[in-house]
Amino acid sequence: MAGWANYPQLEAEVFEPLDRVGVRTVVVENERIIARGNGKSYGDAALAHKLLSTLRLTQVLAFDADNGVVECEAGILLSDLLKIIVPKGWFFHVTPGIKAITVGGAIASDVHGKNHPTAGCFSNYLISFDLMVADGEVKTCSRQENTDLFWQSCGGMGWTGVILSAKFSLLKITSPMMRQKNVQVNNLEELFQTFEENHEWPYAAGWVDCTSANWRGWVLFATHHETMEPGKALLVSEGPKRNVPFFAPSWFLNSLSIRAHNHFFFNKKRAAEENVTLDKYFYPLDALQNWNRFYGKRGFVQYQFCLPENNAFEGMQQVLKTIRESPEVPFLSVLKRHGERVPEALHSFPIRGYSLALDFPRTPGIFDLVKKLDALVWKLDGKIYLAKDACSAAKMGRVNPGSFGEAKFSSLLRERIQQDVP
Repeated sequence: MAGWANYPQLEAEVFEPLDRVGVRTVVVENERIIARGNGKSYGDAALAHKLLSTLRLTQVLAFDADNGVVECEAGILLSDLLKIIVPKGWFFHVTPGIKAITVGGAIASDVHGKNHPTAGCFSNYLISFDLMVADGEVKTCSRQENTDLFWQSCGGMGWTGVILSAKFSLLKITSPMMRQKNVQVNNLEELFQTFEENHEWPYAAGWVDCTSANWRGWVLFATHHETMEPGKALLVSEGPKRNVPFFAPSWFLNSLSIRAHNHFFFNKKRAAEENVTLDKYFYPLDALQNWNRFYGKRGFVQYQFCLPENNAFEGMQQVLKTIRESPEVPFLSVLKRHGERVPEALHSFPIRGYSLALDFPRTPGIFDLVKKLDALVWKLDGKIYLAKDACSAAKMGRVNPGSFGEAKFSSLLRERIQQDVP
């Protein structure tokens, strides 16, 4: 078993219960276990020697198509929900960059999207969820009931128990299309300035060419398109799917090929406004199935961190300079802006400022670079995203697993952190 980045890997016993009764049996009869959704977290958050798969808990329990509220089991994928809600004129308030994740995983990671300054995280629209705790009891958690457990579970990486089902609100849309604005920037200063000058656009994500001298890139802004035919059923357009059928050789992604890819990507786009599908804007990576195989069987390491607004620009410069001074070259780099965090959402990753996600091939030298980046990000009052972490220092998520009472629910991530945190 492994996460999406194929590192680390371990042999595990996997349980696949069909219903709550089966989940209870697994939970009660095992001393240590962690729930696992579709395995799209990058590092070791959903890895343990005993795993409880939720992928058979896929029922839609209720869908209020008039008011935009859905209740479903935790193992259903966002991609399957989209096929139900979009034709009725609804979308997610918050969605990450891939849709093949489970609802339970979205809660446990408290996922964010390209609209955090205006929409926050997934938990902002979560009404309630049912959680099975260590003794097999099911607790309904909301802002009014089991409130502490509700907020501890949002971004709690599965350490509070097994999420069985959830109810959350949806976003009303009138079109399956997005209006997208593409802005080319020549350096990091322009990149930050472009984010600031286009704050009226609800969605924004920047791509950074880490192989260029001045960190040029693109920022893609978007807003939901308004149709002239309200009430008409909306079609779900996913576009053609391509597949990486096998693992690439380890030499395939190297400094030269990564530089060539970045050069091509920077020059292929044009600065303009265009209409694109929901899929193309929100889930571009899903157009290429098994894209993680590009990194070969060695896998890759994603380093995603967030810096406070007051030192984000200078901090990003320092981080990028540190990377440039190393032999490691990131294949993909994505910059996002974040707003205020709900005070109760203590475990949510974003803080007001900017985050950068960097995908590196897993070379022998990447671990030394991560240590340097950890030291720098910590000094800058930043933090990392635990759902993406595989090898950072224990303190970097600014979460203490010892504060979670349910020791039964333990992953490699929790054990790794808890070894170093009193």
